[in-house]
Amino acid sequence: MSLDMTHDDVQAALAAEALDALDGPEAAAVRAHLAHCDDCRRELESLREAAASLAHAAPRVPMDAERSARLRSRLVARAAADAGAGATPPRAVSSTDAAGVDAGAAGTRVIPLASARRGRSWGVGWLAAAAAVLLLIAVGTYAARLKGRYDALGERYAAIDTERTELVGALARRDSTVAALSGPGVQVIELASTQQRAPGGRMFWDPQTARWTFFAHGLPALRPGREYQLWLITPGGPVSAGTFKSTPEGLAQVQATYPLPRDQLRAVAVTDEPEGGLPQPSTTPIILGSYGESE
Repeated sequence: MSLDMTHDDVQAALAAEALDALDGPEAAAVRAHLAHCDDCRRELESLREAAASLAHAAPRVPMDAERSARLRSRLVARAAADAGAGATPPRAVSSTDAAGVDAGAAGTRVIPLASARRGRSWGVGWLAAAAAVLLLIAVGTYAARLKGRYDALGERYAAIDTERTELVGALARRDSTVAALSGPGVQVIELASTQQRAPGGRMFWDPQTARWTFFAHGLPALRPGREYQLWLITPGGPVSAGTFKSTPEGLAQVQATYPLPRDQLRAVAVTDEPEGGLPQPSTTPIILGSYGESE
């Protein structure tokens, strides 16, 4: 799997690349970008030099006294042997020379060894510290950018999963509605207006599953505090099948589950009632559809 990294992404990842800390896909994406980006190649070279200077940051470990004494004895013996063989003995260095003043007629300036070491150690330590800070900042920036990218991907996947769940639910509701309308035993009851306006409706009833699916159209606008109530008219009286409100276009859909023997339904009606509905109808049905075995 290849990664799609922008120039800024590669810039943030260069410190990790300088330390060989990238994984396969990230390393491949960075190196592919480096093949055609001079700025990033120069930046990577600088970071690698900084990383290499970290090797000089280790503190100097002094030699233990016993080993130092043995080494000095061998050096003194070697010098004595060379002198006996006619070699020119080394000139003793005076305290004045050791202090860094003129030595001999040639005017050679001798820099004390301890001072030279201190100067070199200070320079190397400063460079190593600067390199460490630079790499730390760069790697930290890359890690923060990487975390932000992963967080954004997580949010995107969560949104996609939520959308998928909503789509699955919508499909399930649609399939349920289609099944309620097209079952082999579904009975259809036509509802017509009892007033001058011409609202209408149709009830789909499946006695085997006790599912009721009702559609209405042309319903008049309701007054504030009012709702439509759907009724199943039986020999024992009206049975409420729920309340509903229509859209501004006068459309409505209601689904309910209520077991009712086929021979008990006489009609289906819709009335205008107070919000929440009533146990019995209190107004004349707006639409009404009769039902009997002959139908």
